[in-house]
Amino acid sequence: MKIITTVGASIFTNGVKKNPESDLACKFKEFVEDPPKSKWDKFEDSIEGKEGKEKSGLRYFTYQAALKDGYEASAEIKSLIKIAEEEGDIEVVLLATDTVLSVLACELICKWINEYYRDTPSVKVIKKGKEVNISCVFNRDTHVVTGLQVDDANVFKTTGFQKLLELLKLHSDKNTIFNISGGYKAIIPFMTLYGQLEGISLKYIYEESDNLITVGQMPLDFDFSIFRDEYLAFELINPEKKKQNLPIKQNFIASLSDEKVFDDLINSFLISEVEGKIDLSLLGKMLYDKYEKNEKEDGFSSSNLLGKVMEIKVYEFFQKQYPKAKKLILGENIGKSEQGDAYDIDVFVENENIIWAIEVKPQNVDILIKDEMDDKKKKKIIEYKCEVGAFKNAVESYKNLNLKVAVFMYHVKEPNVNQKGNFTELIRKYPFVKWIWVKPDNNYKGNVNWNIDLNKLKEFNFSTQLWEEFKL
Repeated sequence: MKIITTVGASIFTNGVKKNPESDLACKFKEFVEDPPKSKWDKFEDSIEGKEGKEKSGLRYFTYQAALKDGYEASAEIKSLIKIAEEEGDIEVVLLATDTVLSVLACELICKWINEYYRDTPSVKVIKKGKEVNISCVFNRDTHVVTGLQVDDANVFKTTGFQKLLELLKLHSDKNTIFNISGGYKAIIPFMTLYGQLEGISLKYIYEESDNLITVGQMPLDFDFSIFRDEYLAFELINPEKKKQNLPIKQNFIASLSDEKVFDDLINSFLISEVEGKIDLSLLGKMLYDKYEKNEKEDGFSSSNLLGKVMEIKVYEFFQKQYPKAKKLILGENIGKSEQGDAYDIDVFVENENIIWAIEVKPQNVDILIKDEMDDKKKKKIIEYKCEVGAFKNAVESYKNLNLKVAVFMYHVKEPNVNQKGNFTELIRKYPFVKWIWVKPDNNYKGNVNWNIDLNKLKEFNFSTQLWEEFKL
């Protein structure tokens, strides 16, 4: 089992606290309590000791203290021993913050595990009669989280957070546990989020006790509405985009429904600005990939559930408008493919003098078929429904009647301007399609106690390019 462990300064503070009378403790007390703010590689003399006096350095003093304190030398060592008792053989990967003491602490802990632990019977771990093996790795070039410090929040936002996720991704796999007993507590929420996304458990020693707490997969779901609501903007920066094709800030903001959303995306660590261009952050890519996977799955997802709720709302609207309708069906089959698969309409209404064939879709629905789409994807596209599927069959089946073919698109804001271009191109080929905007309550995603009425509907006029009053 691989254990990724964030590292703090407890190996130093413990050493000073437990050996207060030592000359070296007095010498380094100030250094430990108020460590230098500069880069850690500027302090080798203090750390190692002057040439010929290597036993005068902070590293030597702390290592000697750790040898004496053993199991209790630091939060990291204590928690790792406990994890080994539960898991058996472990490979420890240490991650240091961008500070003097954290880098040194990693090197000392790694040395303690690889050298002292193996030769000390008092701290050996035996599981099922077999000695547990603990190994440790740390490298200054690949295990230091650049920008992860407590003095500059902006550096953390622009560099430290991104680097933390990069290293977690680089060093972890499905056979990994995050040990968060040491290091900055401010990074725990981000490691928890990463763990939940990637299916990685977290462990930590509870406060001052010897109890090891495990945080496994919780019954959580993620709100992917930002990807659906701002799908045109995210299409510009999706993970498949090449760097040279990424948008500049101005063009990215222009594709958003509101320019204020840009700050929300930056502050949520979902996007980053690099060399004047906007790209998904690593967290943004992880969430986007999960969103894409959920959208493509045929099984349950929150967006599928929301779509079903909206179909029911549209159905209920027509139920009130046509209480004596001859036919009012939620999910009507109209025609079949050559393979015998039924083409279905979300809501079908047949009243005395009018017929409605309706698709109920979110704002990010694909309107036009693209060459790169596979056959399964194409069958869900509105253009396909007009060309081959349910809309085409409805027109052919009810060609002598007053048929209304419509896409009811739900969104709390006016549908994105790019969709106007998509629908305009669609009706050049299929002029029978109507485009209706359903404006639900602002909190409709978490509340089903609302209804669609005429005030919540607008119809797009393709001649004037304006939204107008909807009339049955």
